[in-house]
Amino acid sequence: MFQPIDLQPFISDWVSNKGNSESYNVGYDALLAFGSAVHDKTGMLVLAHAVYGWMPTILKSYNLDGLAVEDVRGGLLPAEPVLNNSWVGTSKMFHFLAPEVWPIWDSRVALHFSLPRSGQHNRREVYRDYADFLRAEAASCKNPTNYSNLRFLELCLFSARPAKKEKPTHSSVRLSSA
Repeated sequence: MFQPIDLQPFISDWVSNKGNSESYNVGYDALLAFGSAVHDKTGMLVLAHAVYGWMPTILKSYNLDGLAVEDVRGGLLPAEPVLNNSWVGTSKMFHFLAPEVWPIWDSRVALHFSLPRSGQHNRREVYRDYADFLRAEAASCKNPTNYSNLRFLELCLFSARPAKKEKPTHSSVRLSSA
């Protein structure tokens, strides 16, 4: 289940964290330009492959039947993800088709919402609620970048490294004496 969080700490840390995502910016700009030129199913398929080239996995399956670019740009969220049975991959293609409508959903971003497992974050209602939340927050955020407010907020989340759980060390483990 998706629970909104306070984005202000992520926005405040943007300047110190933005270096964590700079290598993505050139590719992002190219995908954004390509996505704006897509107008049909063939273009969506090419964009899907390009998006998966930007990810640490490959595109293995897709179902674009019945999906029109205009629907995505108009805010239609299908009942099922259209790429690799994944809302993460689907969100990325949707974002590049409509960056003002669809934020990117990523497993690293999901960690900030306490959704570490795929079974928790790879759900339609979770992505829908995240998108609604980010769109509402984007309406009033102060954005120092050239990206859309939606992208800026998502980038603040993506660039912030989630806190790692500390593993016990030998010095912190106490054995009971018998």
